[in-house]
Amino acid sequence: MSEQKLTAEGEFLVKESKFINYILGGVSIAVFFVIMTFKDEGWSNYIFALGVFLIPGAYAIVKGRGNSTIIRINKTGFFYAGKLISDWKLFYDAEFREKLEVGSFKDNFILDFRYYSDDRLWIYTKSIPLTNTQDKAEEEIIEAIQFYCNVGRGITIEQK
Repeated sequence: MSEQKLTAEGEFLVKESKFINYILGGVSIAVFFVIMTFKDEGWSNYIFALGVFLIPGAYAIVKGRGNSTIIRINKTGFFYAGKLISDWKLFYDAEFREKLEVGSFKDNFILDFRYYSDDRLWIYTKSIPLTNTQDKAEEEIIEAIQFYCNVGRGITIEQK
């Protein structure tokens, strides 16, 4: 995780971590080849190993090679997947929660970003799933939202 100094004219970007994706992909592909080298028990095991190790490993490496920005936060507003979700005048709040799924062993953290409708009669929620391979921590994202919300609303606060 990288510590980033927030500036009023800058941007806070959350991207896929290249390092973590390369490690996950490399380990998965290596396990696939080790299994195929030392264990040959028919097509069903081959297809199982293909689906559990090789395909996810290749997908992780492809994600690592890409430079996709998941979240962009700046003085204009909050962007997700390249689209503006809300500017700071309509921002209500943001918080993290864990989505509990029966039988799931992985973390399912969600960023709930809430904002007003244009007429300020409704509050909408955009639930953004967070991955284990992102390059910023949840605390950094909340800090950036607070900082740029203040900047976007004309409140100047120095960052520590």
